[in-house]
Order: sequence, then structure tokens, then C-alpha cells
Amino acid sequence: MPAPRSQDVLVKAARLYYLEDRSQGEVAKALGLSRSSVSRILTAAREQGVVEIRIHAPGVISRVADLEEGLRKQFGVESATVVARPRTVSPIDVVAEAAARVFEERVAHLEWFGMSWGMTVDRFVDQVVLEPIHVSLKICPMVGGLPSDAGPAGNTSLELLANRSGATSFRFESPAVVESRQTWAALATESSITSAVDRAAHVQLAFVGIGSFGQHSSRRVISAMHLSDAESALLASQYPAGDICGRYFDIDGMPLGLPTSERVIGITMKELAALPEVWGLAGGVEKAPGVVGALRTGTLNGIVVDEDLAKAVLNLAG
Repeated sequence: MPAPRSQDVLVKAARLYYLEDRSQGEVAKALGLSRSSVSRILTAAREQGVVEIRIHAPGVISRVADLEEGLRKQFGVESATVVARPRTVSPIDVVAEAAARVFEERVAHLEWFGMSWGMTVDRFVDQVVLEPIHVSLKICPMVGGLPSDAGPAGNTSLELLANRSGATSFRFESPAVVESRQTWAALATESSITSAVDRAAHVQLAFVGIGSFGQHSSRRVISAMHLSDAESALLASQYPAGDICGRYFDIDGMPLGLPTSERVIGITMKELAALPEVWGLAGGVEKAPGVVGALRTGTLNGIVVDEDLAKAVLNLAG
């Protein structure tokens, strides 16, 4: 059993993760620890009261109805949740809390639920409050795990949500991003990976983080692909705007081709669009190009964003 961590380490890790919006991979690098150690430290910080997460009852979150209507009309999305952001709370946290309420309303009717990775999805799990009675629920990742320096990998948060709800969780035993087409082609035919992709392609509801090209995890995903100069130029010529599950698209919602299309192990945009219900989660005005593109892909039935981001998205699209 790992030795207990000092209060100083708990405080440092919690400050980096909760106050500075660092990913668990970034916290691990800053403290010279493994990502799994950081995950345990953050759990210990909550258990020991170093971190207090406030859970608000449904209905307490303030929503901005005119912006919700604007997003539905502009993009034809079925559902939109736009949350007012108190200036003392990060947009990621308020979006994560609202997403948790959406999940809690739907979970009783679900048999299969899917999740991508990323900071907002990770924080969503932290906000979920459920009795462990959902034993028929199965939770699976939509894509392989991110490199340790690219953000929350997905499997850890997924298992935490399963433990809280009493559900069964499945792992995706593969990296999400590989460095060559040859590796991608070899992994894509492995039976364990084809089974994981097949599970992802049959979920009833999926929550996916929306990335904006050049920002946060989206930037680090591209870095993990180790593109050559020629490949980077090819990518730039396609004007990438954002990504969902590592799948990139332009501002008009058109999926990009090579080189990124043959670097990702996980569900495709076509498979994602075929799911019964997909909700995109994003917080922060810097995500606007990615959210505009994501809403135009035709893959999203619902979206949860903060009001500043919603305004930026409507201004950019208008």
C-alpha cells in the first residue's frame, strides 16, 4: 500500500488541479509523480477535507434562456444548457456541474453510457451525486487513453463514476493517439480494440468534451501525434477548428482527413453521429471556434456551455 502523502503535497496537487485548471498529467509532471499517484492524492485531498466540492441541488444553477434558444435556432441542436457563470467559479466547473445534473436526470433510463476524456468530462464526474443502485448501467470510453501529458485519460474518471453509481465499467486498453499510420493500422485490427470501439458505437448516451484547435488538450493531442513538417503543413491547409474524441474538423463542421484521421484509436465521427444522443461539454470563450465547428458536424444532440462561451459562439457563427 502506498505511503500516506503529506498535507503539503495534497495542498500543492489540489491547488494546481482545482485552482490553476492543470490536467492530472500536468500536475504529475510538476510534482515529479505518476498520473496514478496524482489521482490518489486528489482523492485523499477530498477525503481529508483539503478540498471541499460543493454540490448544488438541481434547479439552483442559473440558466440563460435566450442564449439557449439562440443556440438551438442557429445550429438546430435539440437541447442546449447555457449556465450563468459566477465570476468566482471557473467556466469548466460550472459547465461540469450542469452536465452532472443532465446525467442524473437520464441515468435511470440508461443501459449504456459513453464518455470521452478531457478536463471538463473529468470535472463532470466529480460533480455527479448518485446512489450506488444503477447496477444495470454499463459505462465505456469512446476513445483510447490520452498520453499522460495531454489531460485526463478517461479510464480513471470512468471507473470513479462506475463506483459511485454501482455500474459496470469497461476500459479501452489502447492509447488514443499514435505516432504513425503503421501503428494505427496495426492497433485498429486488434480484437480488444475493435470490441472497445464496438461498445462505444452502441451507447445510448455519450458525453464528449469539445476541444478547440491550439487550446489546452486539443493542442497537446496534436503534439502527441509527432507530425512531420509535411504533415503539419497538410493539417494547417485544412484549417482545423476543433476536435471531439481526437477527431478534428473545420469551422464548417467538415471532418479532416490525413494525417490526423489515421492517428486516433476510437470512435469515428460517423459512428458518433449515429448514436441516439450525444452531448458536447465545453467551458471558456477560447473554445468558441471548436464549439462552432462541433455544432455544425451534426454529431451533437445537446450541448452544455457557459454564457460567455455561448455569446462568443453565436457572435462567431453570426
